[in-house]
Amino acid sequence: MRLIHLLSGAVASVLLLGLVGVPGEIVIRAGDATRPWRPAGLGTPPIDVVGTVSATSQVVGGVAVSGRWGLTGDSLTGRRISDGGVAWTYRNDWGDDLVGHVVLDDRRLAAVWRDGRVTLIDAPEGRIVWQTGMPPGPGHEANRVYDEEWGAAWEISVARDGSVPVLVILHEGRLDVLDGRTGAVRWSYPPGPAGSCQVPGAARGVGQVVLVSGNCPGPDTGSGSGLGPSTGLGAGAGPGASAGAGASADAGAGASADAGAGAGASADAGAGPGAGSGPGAGTGPQPDVVLSAADGRPLWRFDGGALWHARDLGDGRLAYVDERGRLNVRRAGDGKPVWRVPLAGGGEASGGESMGVSAGLVTVRTRTQVTAYRTADGSLAWRRDLGDTWSDTVLTDGVHTYVAEDTRTLAKLDARTGRLIDRHRFKADITPAWMRDGLAGISVLYGDDVVVG
Repeated sequence: MRLIHLLSGAVASVLLLGLVGVPGEIVIRAGDATRPWRPAGLGTPPIDVVGTVSATSQVVGGVAVSGRWGLTGDSLTGRRISDGGVAWTYRNDWGDDLVGHVVLDDRRLAAVWRDGRVTLIDAPEGRIVWQTGMPPGPGHEANRVYDEEWGAAWEISVARDGSVPVLVILHEGRLDVLDGRTGAVRWSYPPGPAGSCQVPGAARGVGQVVLVSGNCPGPDTGSGSGLGPSTGLGAGAGPGASAGAGASADAGAGASADAGAGAGASADAGAGPGAGSGPGAGTGPQPDVVLSAADGRPLWRFDGGALWHARDLGDGRLAYVDERGRLNVRRAGDGKPVWRVPLAGGGEASGGESMGVSAGLVTVRTRTQVTAYRTADGSLAWRRDLGDTWSDTVLTDGVHTYVAEDTRTLAKLDARTGRLIDRHRFKADITPAWMRDGLAGISVLYGDDVVVG
């Protein structure tokens, strides 16, 4: 009888585990991710719709990764773009909530959990690269008490130290930056106990730096912060490139060379967010500060606003559109201005996050135009008139540029000249969303992202 009881208990345990799962993290592989995927339409002049992915997914290495809530806990599923089939499932049965996941480079993404665990996954292979944990932040207990609001306490982004990606995680009142190779915490901010003024309210990795917004009053040049006073773009800072230099004139494609708009960077003293003269040793309030992604050193401070949405140019410089509709470029290391140009075509463009950057060009879409400027000096490369649309995101890889021509039409341009290659009309409003490995994801209203090549 005892043997029967033991056997029945074992069978029940196996069935129960099969039903509810084994606690812990596991990746279940379901097939090859088939990377790199080379669809028939990739690289051909026409716009070819080659697949669809979930609008909430992150695409990396030919795999669309999206989160899912289940009875036993949150999970991530990687689906092949090629056929929509499941390549792998990453489960954390009976674990804490998934805060989010972010793409680290061209094949890896990081999953961040509410209890401070971070897991790096190789998306094409469906393999866990490393796992690590972060100690709780100072606001940990408060977040547990107000359970329904905990998500607002986490922000995840990516920066770089040279060629090494670093994971920037703001959680529970502290900023931790993890090495993308090992998962080790490189540095934290604030580095020690601090008052409410120094507690980060927001953080964002941009290229070689991390932008941090604190809970301090506005900048005061007499505060003793040691980061230097705010400075504008002084006279003579711009290169003053000749009008219309290098602009292409392709009448058939509609790209025009506007001599007046093609002038190089202007020198407009006193405008733009403040940039400090370099790191210092003071302890005064630092409402918005730029930190080195490598080691967390304070580099310079700024006054918030448009610079918060800056775009990395990939050469130690940041680009953003200020409140007066001008494209600005500053050095990331010290905030010193490099060049500035006015934007044409309505003069309205959202922050730098929507710009396209590749192959020495920064491409910006305003309300009625798309314009490419040379990152070296701000001179005009090409400009093209477009229809009116609310989407100003530009996707480019240096070969092709995708932009919304109007609310429902996608235009494919030659990234170097602005020449029209093809256009495609959708049934609903569109927003260019992402571009990787020569493929572009186009978000269609009330539907999945359409993948084009």
